[in-house]
Amino acid sequence: MYLELFYMHSTQALSESQINGFVSLLKDSDTSVLSLMAQQVSSLSPESLKLIDDIASKSNDDDLIDNWYHASRLSLKYMIEDWKRIHHHDLEKGLFLVARVYTPYLDEIAYSEQLDSYAKRVSELLDTKATTDDTIKAINTVLFDEEKFSGNQSNYYDIRNNFLHTVLETKLGNPIMLSSVYILVARRLGIDVHGVGAPGHFIIKFADQFLDPFFGGRKITKEECVIRAQELSVFWRDEYLDPIEEAFIVARCIRNLVAIYKRNNELDKAADISEILKLI
Repeated sequence: MYLELFYMHSTQALSESQINGFVSLLKDSDTSVLSLMAQQVSSLSPESLKLIDDIASKSNDDDLIDNWYHASRLSLKYMIEDWKRIHHHDLEKGLFLVARVYTPYLDEIAYSEQLDSYAKRVSELLDTKATTDDTIKAINTVLFDEEKFSGNQSNYYDIRNNFLHTVLETKLGNPIMLSSVYILVARRLGIDVHGVGAPGHFIIKFADQFLDPFFGGRKITKEECVIRAQELSVFWRDEYLDPIEEAFIVARCIRNLVAIYKRNNELDKAADISEILKLI
């Protein structure tokens, strides 16, 4: 009965009785039931998901905790498959899906509005005669001077550096996520900015310039990138500075997560996330 009810109200928040019914079904370890539950997770409101997550995490029921984890992960796999098939050019959507690894009940709207507000403030600093340098200065002013986004050098391997929503909250991140924030703000203004997966350090390309959001959006030269590659014993190829597609950015984010989980000896999580990586 409850599964039928969830299909009927797929775009609505669940009532208390529906949530209790959902939780009751989660206690069933049957694979087919968990698969059906996972299909519903993507359509539930963040508020409903948060309540379910709270009930599961605070319970003493190991089966419920385990089944909720697997249902939410399976749901994420379904959503990533849809993104890869239909929305693979939408970097923001892809990064929010990765963020569900950390926060299954993520409410994306508030964070998208936060990016909207940054873009609006940048636009207010520009006029119709703005040059590339003017645009870079305006974005850097908003993101790095006013909002104080910066690379988390003191705790580089903090898991929160890898998720778009936590980076927007803490203003700290790793190179790929700070670059992504820069890209998402710039693209809201119709500015053509791309990610560049240089060896050992993710940067961005805007017009004919390379910028390093991890270090305040400073300009970076090809020679600096070559030196970094040599320090890593990587044979340099000029194509390292070519723009990369959104799917590769999302895949690189997931690889970072796998590396961190392995570094923390959380091998089960590393294996679990590796399965998600195969879908990209």
